[in-house]
Amino acid sequence: MQMTTQAKFVRDGSQVVNVATAATLTCNDKFILLLDKKGKKVLYREGEGIAALFSDFKKVVKPDEEYGLVLDDGGFIDLRSVSTVFTSPKTGNLVVLSHDERALYVFPKSTYKDIDGLSESLLDVLVNVGPKKKISKIDWDAYKG
Repeated sequence: MQMTTQAKFVRDGSQVVNVATAATLTCNDKFILLLDKKGKKVLYREGEGIAALFSDFKKVVKPDEEYGLVLDDGGFIDLRSVSTVFTSPKTGNLVVLSHDERALYVFPKSTYKDIDGLSESLLDVLVNVGPKKKISKIDWDAYKG
Protein backbone atom coordinates (compact mmCIF):
# COMPACT_ATOMS: atom_id res chain seq x y z
CA MET A 1 0.00 0.00 0.00
CA GLN A 2 1.32 3.42 -0.95
CA MET A 3 1.75 5.85 1.92
CA THR A 4 1.60 9.61 1.48
CA THR A 5 1.60 12.29 4.12
CA GLN A 6 -0.34 14.89 2.15
CA ALA A 7 -1.37 16.07 -1.28
CA LYS A 8 1.24 18.13 -3.11
CA PHE A 9 0.18 20.00 -6.22
CA VAL A 10 2.73 21.33 -8.70
CA ARG A 11 2.26 23.34 -11.88
CA ASP A 12 3.27 21.45 -15.01
CA GLY A 13 2.80 23.76 -17.95
CA SER A 14 -0.89 24.61 -18.22
CA GLN A 15 -1.97 21.92 -15.75
CA VAL A 16 -1.54 21.08 -12.09
CA VAL A 17 -0.52 17.58 -10.98
CA ASN A 18 -0.67 15.93 -7.57
CA VAL A 19 2.80 14.45 -7.07
CA ALA A 20 1.52 12.48 -4.07
CA THR A 21 0.04 10.02 -6.59
CA ALA A 22 3.55 9.00 -7.71
CA ALA A 23 4.93 5.53 -7.02
CA THR A 24 8.37 6.17 -8.55
CA LEU A 25 10.53 9.16 -7.65
CA THR A 26 13.98 9.49 -9.21
CA CYS A 27 16.37 12.38 -9.67
CA ASN A 28 19.78 12.95 -11.19
CA ASP A 29 21.76 16.09 -11.94
CA LYS A 30 19.66 16.77 -15.06
CA PHE A 31 16.03 15.90 -14.24
CA ILE A 32 13.45 14.67 -11.76
CA LEU A 33 10.95 11.98 -12.77
CA LEU A 34 7.76 10.83 -11.06
CA LEU A 35 5.67 7.92 -12.36
CA ASP A 36 2.47 6.31 -11.10
CA LYS A 37 2.30 2.60 -10.24
CA LYS A 38 1.53 1.72 -13.87
CA GLY A 39 4.63 3.56 -15.07
CA LYS A 40 2.71 6.54 -16.47
CA LYS A 41 4.42 9.92 -16.12
CA VAL A 42 3.14 12.10 -13.30
CA LEU A 43 5.84 14.77 -13.65
CA TYR A 44 9.12 15.29 -15.49
CA ARG A 45 11.12 18.41 -14.74
CA GLU A 46 14.52 19.65 -15.93
CA GLY A 47 16.64 22.61 -14.97
CA GLU A 48 17.43 24.60 -11.88
CA GLY A 49 15.76 23.77 -8.62
CA ILE A 50 15.27 20.05 -9.18
CA ALA A 51 17.37 19.13 -6.13
CA ALA A 52 15.10 21.25 -3.93
CA LEU A 53 11.99 19.74 -5.54
CA PHE A 54 13.39 16.25 -5.01
CA SER A 55 13.96 16.98 -1.33
CA ASP A 56 10.45 18.42 -1.02
CA PHE A 57 8.82 15.51 -2.86
CA LYS A 58 10.56 12.91 -0.67
CA LYS A 59 8.66 14.40 2.28
CA VAL A 60 5.31 13.86 0.53
CA VAL A 61 5.66 10.71 -1.57
CA LYS A 62 6.57 7.44 0.11
CA PRO A 63 7.52 4.12 -1.52
CA ASP A 64 5.08 1.23 -1.70
CA GLU A 65 5.91 -1.36 0.98
CA GLU A 66 5.64 -4.32 -1.42
CA TYR A 67 7.00 -2.80 -4.63
CA GLY A 68 9.01 0.32 -3.78
CA LEU A 69 12.78 -0.12 -4.01
CA VAL A 70 14.41 2.69 -2.02
CA LEU A 71 17.50 4.06 -3.76
CA ASP A 72 20.73 5.33 -2.26
CA ASP A 73 19.65 8.99 -2.56
CA GLY A 74 16.24 8.43 -0.93
CA GLY A 75 14.35 8.24 -4.20
CA PHE A 76 12.59 5.01 -5.12
CA ILE A 77 11.39 2.90 -8.01
CA ASP A 78 8.07 1.07 -8.05
CA LEU A 79 9.19 -2.30 -9.39
CA ARG A 80 5.88 -2.84 -11.21
CA SER A 81 7.07 -0.24 -13.73
CA VAL A 82 10.39 -2.02 -14.46
CA SER A 83 10.72 -4.00 -17.68
CA THR A 84 14.45 -4.72 -17.90
CA VAL A 85 17.67 -4.35 -15.90
CA PHE A 86 20.99 -4.70 -17.70
CA THR A 87 24.60 -3.60 -17.70
CA SER A 88 25.27 -1.35 -20.68
CA PRO A 89 28.08 -2.79 -22.82
CA LYS A 90 28.88 0.76 -23.96
CA THR A 91 29.18 2.51 -20.57
CA GLY A 92 29.36 -0.29 -18.01
CA ASN A 93 26.51 1.38 -16.10
CA LEU A 94 23.64 -0.63 -14.64
CA VAL A 95 20.43 0.57 -16.33
CA VAL A 96 16.82 0.08 -15.19
CA LEU A 97 14.28 0.47 -18.01
CA SER A 98 10.55 1.13 -17.80
CA HIS A 99 7.88 -0.59 -19.89
CA ASP A 100 8.23 2.11 -22.54
CA GLU A 101 11.98 1.35 -22.79
CA ARG A 102 13.06 4.60 -21.13
CA ALA A 103 15.64 4.72 -18.37
CA LEU A 104 14.05 4.85 -14.93
CA TYR A 105 17.42 4.93 -13.22
CA VAL A 106 21.09 4.54 -14.08
CA PHE A 107 23.60 3.25 -11.54
CA PRO A 108 26.88 4.74 -12.80
CA LYS A 109 29.97 2.57 -12.84
CA SER A 110 31.92 5.59 -11.59
CA THR A 111 29.91 5.48 -8.34
CA TYR A 112 29.22 1.75 -8.00
CA LYS A 113 32.56 0.02 -8.51
CA ASP A 114 31.05 -3.47 -8.07
CA ILE A 115 28.42 -3.23 -10.83
CA ASP A 116 28.25 -7.03 -11.16
CA GLY A 117 27.54 -7.44 -7.45
CA LEU A 118 24.96 -4.65 -7.51
CA SER A 119 23.33 -6.20 -10.57
CA GLU A 120 23.04 -9.57 -8.80
CA SER A 121 21.59 -7.94 -5.69
CA LEU A 122 19.05 -5.98 -7.73
CA LEU A 123 18.07 -9.07 -9.73
CA ASP A 124 17.54 -10.99 -6.47
CA VAL A 125 15.21 -8.23 -5.26
CA LEU A 126 13.27 -8.31 -8.54
CA VAL A 127 12.73 -12.07 -8.65
CA ASN A 128 11.52 -12.09 -5.04
CA VAL A 129 9.03 -9.23 -5.34
CA GLY A 130 5.34 -9.93 -5.03
CA PRO A 131 2.10 -9.36 -3.16
CA LYS A 132 2.30 -9.69 0.61
CA LYS A 133 6.12 -9.79 0.49
CA LYS A 134 8.24 -7.07 2.02
CA ILE A 135 10.81 -5.82 -0.46
CA SER A 136 14.45 -6.56 0.33
CA LYS A 137 16.74 -3.61 1.01
CA ILE A 138 20.02 -3.18 -0.83
CA ASP A 139 23.17 -2.07 0.99
CA TRP A 140 24.22 0.50 -1.62
CA ASP A 141 27.49 1.32 0.14
CA ALA A 142 28.64 -2.29 -0.21
CA TYR A 143 28.90 -1.79 -3.98
CA LYS A 144 30.61 1.59 -4.02
CA GLY A 145 34.09 0.32 -3.17
